[in-house]
Amino acid sequence: MDRSRFHLPGRHYFLSHSVGAQPKGWRTALDQGFAEPWRNDGFEVWTPWFDSIERFKTGLASLVGARPSEICPQGNVSSGISKVLFSLPERARRTKIVLTEDDFPTVGFALAQARRIGYELVFLPGGERLADPDAWAPAFSDDVQMVVATQVYSNTSVLAPCAEICRRARERGVFSLLDVAQAAGAVPVRLREWGADFAVGTSLKFLCGGTGAAWLFADEDAAGRCAPMDAGWFSHADPFEFDIHHFEYAPGAARYAGGTASVAPLAGACAAHEILAARGVDNIYAYNQALLDQLFDALPREAFLSTTVKGARGSAALIAVADYEAAARDLKDAGVGHDTRKGAVRVSLHLYNEEADIDTLVSVLKQHVKP
Repeated sequence: MDRSRFHLPGRHYFLSHSVGAQPKGWRTALDQGFAEPWRNDGFEVWTPWFDSIERFKTGLASLVGARPSEICPQGNVSSGISKVLFSLPERARRTKIVLTEDDFPTVGFALAQARRIGYELVFLPGGERLADPDAWAPAFSDDVQMVVATQVYSNTSVLAPCAEICRRARERGVFSLLDVAQAAGAVPVRLREWGADFAVGTSLKFLCGGTGAAWLFADEDAAGRCAPMDAGWFSHADPFEFDIHHFEYAPGAARYAGGTASVAPLAGACAAHEILAARGVDNIYAYNQALLDQLFDALPREAFLSTTVKGARGSAALIAVADYEAAARDLKDAGVGHDTRKGAVRVSLHLYNEEADIDTLVSVLKQHVKP
């Protein structure tokens, strides 16, 4: 679909679930948005740096169904989750936070800190059941403060019913927080349409932006009911007031900014926005799913530890092999970039993969899949 605009280490790159391939324009974007103003603009450097932050927010917003004003850059996903958690208002009897056994560990680690302030964590069982809206019923009880759902679960590739989760949560007065790290850039994300209160994501994976350019989405109304503990001068309604005795939260997502943003990662991450927007995430999703169909049709279905259900899966697959170390050696020799979970081969598809990549992957794995 589009290999020419990316650096692809090795011959067959299946690692977008871990680190998306670097756009060839990344270094130029970093230089123009961060380094060049620093070199040339002297005391005027802040204006182009602020422009880079806005450029990041605008480009990202178009890819996740949000407004730029609803995006707040973060250093990483864990930081965004913690900021939301410790901003929630006290509400009588709402003492539970619901998540799942299949969430990425950092989600659980960040949310576990909720116990410090009296919350109880409730873990829903994982697996393909999480694609069923009714499996989320315990999250909508009167004693639940917030439900946390992952749009695409990293090991199972199960696609959560985010629209329905957000709708039911809003109807029952429960805050919703979505982790879209394994979706954004490869699976359609429609935060405003779904009515999400909050969402977190990273540019590291399918957004192909590198580390340090994570982000938090906050609905303006939901944010207005919350007061982040992690505050700084950019959380202030008027950051340039410079009155140490007066603080007023900025409206919407900006109140989660804290201190000065790290501009360099944001500037570099912008390089992929234009590529992804030009292709369209819906088109990228359809393309990736067609490649997954090719993979699923070529190997025994029982070899897959991740879901193969069409319409309810992300862009990755987990393939059981008899001996992972032996499979990994053969994959490396064939120039196949992958990683592992649960002793299985983990791969993912993105816009720079082609049918020939699948052919090579299958030719190696056919010798190693469990009978």
